[in-house]
Amino acid sequence: MTAPLIGITTRVIEASGLGTVPKGIDDAHLWGVFADYCEAVSGAGGIPVMIPRSVNPGDIVTRLDGLLLSGGEDVEPRRYHLEPVPESTQHDPKRDEFEFGLVSAAIEIRIPILAICRGCQVVNVVRGGTLIQHLPEVDGFSHFETDEHRSARRHQVAVAEESMLRVALGTEVDNEGNVAVNSYHHQAIDEPGDGLRIVAWAPDGTIEAVESTQDRVLAVQWHPEMHAGVDPIFNWLISESIIGSRP
Repeated sequence: MTAPLIGITTRVIEASGLGTVPKGIDDAHLWGVFADYCEAVSGAGGIPVMIPRSVNPGDIVTRLDGLLLSGGEDVEPRRYHLEPVPESTQHDPKRDEFEFGLVSAAIEIRIPILAICRGCQVVNVVRGGTLIQHLPEVDGFSHFETDEHRSARRHQVAVAEESMLRVALGTEVDNEGNVAVNSYHHQAIDEPGDGLRIVAWAPDGTIEAVESTQDRVLAVQWHPEMHAGVDPIFNWLISESIIGSRP
């Protein structure tokens, strides 16, 4: 059985932020992604392929068996018809444009999509949904935790029965229907987009995951690639990528 090719979206990394670089290339940039994403895909049996923005979205998805939308900057609020709030300052409109095209193309040819953090928000806005631009801290609880190790599972998430997510997580879900996750997001879904079903909630009611009612699209706010070992969500992505096969 051939290992499926999983495309992973990338972010811009400025060469000037890498430390000492030779004069003359300090204005260059890289496209990159945290190694955790690639290791999670490889660990589940897939072959990770980082996607640069220099390719045509419609062309690249036809070469892939599955798509992984990685985390990163906030989606530009004007994409969902709002002005940015003061807490939403990190935007990359070119990344938005590229990834919106990528998601649309992937849905059209029906390859599976796993969307993480920013990726979850991208999927929602592509489908016409809206976002909460900044989640306030409530009673000392914040959805954006920077003090603990990235693998630390900070809070419980309630998972809907009879959902792709529930099946994907398997025994990770306890008898009460909860799973413990890490948390590194300051935004969240407000109104779900067309064809998206809410399938997970934080204790404060924040939407933590949605999935498509028609396609193999699973979107979560937490970072399963950072959890210890291979998170079962990646097993779902690889399994679905093999089942679907490349168009």
